[in-house]
Amino acid sequence: MQNENLENQMDFLLAAALKKCGDSYEAEDLVQEVLLAALTYLSRGNSIQDMRAWLLAVMNRKFNDMLRKKYRQPTIFIGCDFDLAGECKSGESLEEAEEACDLRQAVAYLTKTYREIIVRYYMGGESIAEIAAALHLPKGTVKSRLYLGRERIRKGMEYMEKYGKQSYSPIKLTVTSSGMPGRAGEPGSLVNRNLTAQNLLWLAYRKPLAIEEIAQTIGIPTAYVESEVKILAESGLMRRTGTKYYTDFMISTIAEKEKYIPAQKELVHEHFNLFFGAIREGLNQIRQTEFYQIYDSDAKKSLELYFIFHCLDYGIYKAFYNIFNAGQDFPDRPNGGAWIAFGSVYSLEFHPEEHRELITYSYSGERHEYLTHFAGCKLAKLHTYCAEGLSPKFYDCPPEYDFPTYENFDAVLAKLLCLFHSKISPESTGFNTEYLRAIPWFIKCRILCEMDGKPKINIPVLNSLQADILFELCRRTRRKLSAEIQKPLAKFFQGKKQKIPAHLDSVPLQKQYLYAQNALLIATVQEAIKRGECEGYDRDGQLLYPMVFVCETEIE
Repeated sequence: MQNENLENQMDFLLAAALKKCGDSYEAEDLVQEVLLAALTYLSRGNSIQDMRAWLLAVMNRKFNDMLRKKYRQPTIFIGCDFDLAGECKSGESLEEAEEACDLRQAVAYLTKTYREIIVRYYMGGESIAEIAAALHLPKGTVKSRLYLGRERIRKGMEYMEKYGKQSYSPIKLTVTSSGMPGRAGEPGSLVNRNLTAQNLLWLAYRKPLAIEEIAQTIGIPTAYVESEVKILAESGLMRRTGTKYYTDFMISTIAEKEKYIPAQKELVHEHFNLFFGAIREGLNQIRQTEFYQIYDSDAKKSLELYFIFHCLDYGIYKAFYNIFNAGQDFPDRPNGGAWIAFGSVYSLEFHPEEHRELITYSYSGERHEYLTHFAGCKLAKLHTYCAEGLSPKFYDCPPEYDFPTYENFDAVLAKLLCLFHSKISPESTGFNTEYLRAIPWFIKCRILCEMDGKPKINIPVLNSLQADILFELCRRTRRKLSAEIQKPLAKFFQGKKQKIPAHLDSVPLQKQYLYAQNALLIATVQEAIKRGECEGYDRDGQLLYPMVFVCETEIE
């Protein structure tokens, strides 16, 4: 009779398991575990009064056990009054041991406010008065937090079934920024090598969450989450509202980044003369300057490409500003930074080769590195863009060269260029000669070349007067460019703003349209190469870097 009643519960069990697991395969496995437990129990001569309630209780325990195996969560021992132990004690059933494990985990997910009092009282055996004195709190507050802590433990044990997918399948989040990064490379350095921080930011992006909610969903004890959230909030990447936190910058998915690339390519193809007409005129004027005439072929191409990138970059931005009357203000950040962050989220299984178009049409904004009074150079300025689709990222230097990290890469490169320009011994300047090992990489990237067995600068080098001529041409060209593309862009931008969470009020409008315009620059360069507007470029080959080096020596 009992076995027959058990068979009648099959559909109910499967429905309940599907609701818990969200996956048909896992649900079927869970049902099999529950049925096996029931049959074993009945085979020993036991009876079950309320079959459905008994099966649900077993399913909860089996599901929690499955979660523990999947997440491998750390637990803590509380002791005495909680009567917890890591293994089954004599006379203790397996179910009781599982509940003890659940309890330890629930305590681990308490915030510090409640956790330290629970641990002191139950683990340390301290009295209410002792805890109050140690924490400088009124006795009534200690009692209140002890009660609330126990309530949160009870609710936490119920929440164990609600771990989010990120607890076992984390995402990858990369953070970049516009403006001036902090001295330690913030904000990217805070996040891009920290998988925990990446997943905390993604969890708190859609809506503000309490730290306990974040901890429970991601499957990490609250003590660890608290310290990460504190750092992220102090840096400006997260913001607090009441007792909750949220990620305070825009995050885009791969789909959002790729969505409008085809439309941008078509826009450029259709209005190419508007995007390139002013640039064509500016290039003709640059080619007539005396300093251009003395450069070799590579330096000429690098200069032209820099001019094209610069005019398109600033021209498109200015057109956007005129259309929406909206610019960007870069708030001051800790450690000397003034930046606006934006992020991209991927799965850990992301394969770049499957998103070749996204990579091809991506580029980083202009970077500047300034030096004064180094290696015989009174003033040195390095201006550069990077575009992975046109040429490899030159700061991805192979490890065999022992080159420094991205945060100080531009400074080291600028110093190397000063040394080669002034022909001064590196040892006399205090320059770290280990960085000279990267010279073969720079030659491969065509930033340097080899002449008579010695490295030589292969990009355009300008003095201050020549730089003034170049940048005046840039200003005139980008002003004309922005005016010419404003009308088609205004029509193009309609309906292409990225949707962001309603509570996120700090994201500039330009960032919300970022991926409606991110491919316009490279699309224009590619179209110009295809039409033969960039002389000497093979559109199937690697381009040089859009880069110029401005330098005044001390004797000048």
